[in-house]
Amino acid sequence: MILKVTEVSGDVLRDLKVVDGIIGSSMEGYNIWYVNSCIELGICNVLIASLDDKVVGVGVYYIVNTSPERVGVIYYVVVDRRYRGLGIGKSLIASIEEMLESDKVSIYLATTREGNKVVRKLLTSFGYFEIPLDVGVLGEVLEVIERITCGYDDDLLFIKTSQDTVKTLNSLITKLGFLTRQDNIEVINRLWRKICYEVWLRSRRLRG
Repeated sequence: MILKVTEVSGDVLRDLKVVDGIIGSSMEGYNIWYVNSCIELGICNVLIASLDDKVVGVGVYYIVNTSPERVGVIYYVVVDRRYRGLGIGKSLIASIEEMLESDKVSIYLATTREGNKVVRKLLTSFGYFEIPLDVGVLGEVLEVIERITCGYDDDLLFIKTSQDTVKTLNSLITKLGFLTRQDNIEVINRLWRKICYEVWLRSRRLRG
């Protein structure tokens, strides 16, 4: 079997229906609204994993143009249930990191739920720090992190820096402090409104 990971455009995705097919079969239905909206707005980038030309996994990420450092958010990594355990998720994350590094993004973020042990183990194996999404741990950075990741349904943050210079949890949290600068808050709020808040409003109306 030959595994390939490639970046694809929104038009190709619509033709393949891979987002609806793989994410829709693996996660709650409302996640499709967020992913599709992010892709259609041109904010999210998408990688697909193909095994012998069959699409078996999807990785979705986006870049936030904060300063002095830009942030990459790994939004969703989903593998078809029938093909899990073959290293496809690892290939997707590795490929996303390569794309972020080539774009000179230095901070990588992801969120998940405490009960998702597979994703927790996967991200930890790539050197991510696991941090509770809790105000007692993150302080004033928490609200910014929730907005930048749209991670309101999750309770764990994973963070990694491209330069392996940050060694402790406290130093990582301190490093994220620049996100609370007013200029960065404005950037994050514009992004949040587009890919999170407005989608939530539409989904709420649709669900009655």
